[in-house]
Amino acid sequence: MTRLIISTLLLLIVSCSGSKEKLLLPEEVSPDVYKVLLDNEDVKVLEVTFEPGQSDNMHDHYPVTFYLLQGGKAQVTLPDGTVNEGEFPTGFTGHNTEKVRHQVKNIGENTIKILLVERKKSHPTSGTKEKLILPEEVSPDVYQVVLENDDVKVLNVTFAPGQGDNVHEHGVITYYGIKGGKLQNTLPDGTVKEMEVPDGFVGHGNNIVKHQMENVGDDTVKVIIVEHKKLMPIKE
Repeated sequence: MTRLIISTLLLLIVSCSGSKEKLLLPEEVSPDVYKVLLDNEDVKVLEVTFEPGQSDNMHDHYPVTFYLLQGGKAQVTLPDGTVNEGEFPTGFTGHNTEKVRHQVKNIGENTIKILLVERKKSHPTSGTKEKLILPEEVSPDVYQVVLENDDVKVLNVTFAPGQGDNVHEHGVITYYGIKGGKLQNTLPDGTVKEMEVPDGFVGHGNNIVKHQMENVGDDTVKVIIVEHKKLMPIKE
């Protein structure tokens, strides 16, 4: 029931927005709330922090995927004055396809933290897409699909210490490390690379990658991956 209420609220936000005006970028109108982690021609990644009682200013988003790093109770105000409230749990994931104008206020008692991945453009889709080795099919113990629609697929990835996945492929993806650690990346040609990744690491890949990953550290590694179905990979 909670998810239904939240989904209805989000659909209401979308249907009442859709302005053709110049976008009010959240990081410009509310820089104390929105921090840009990555920005390129394809996507923009923002880390959002609302302290208890804190509000942002009216703003817009490109088509956006969101993940609640830390949930809470929020109030959403639309340009026409409509006010809605919702309890958003940690881990709640969603996607809005339209440009959304709204204002948000934290009306709860704890800090709310959100990961936003905005898609700045779209490519025409082709009916002859290459069949990929999907990570959630070959390594379902590591990759959990938490959201999938015509625009995106969102994966919650968890590597326990010593755990590895099987060889798989990704299309165009944006990724964010909820919890970092030490990883080993193996390519099909046998090339092996180890890397220390911090909490909050972020990146974007725009070509098809085939690889295998293993957690070679002492801590569990957690990653959120957003795969963009409307961004075509670069052919090498």
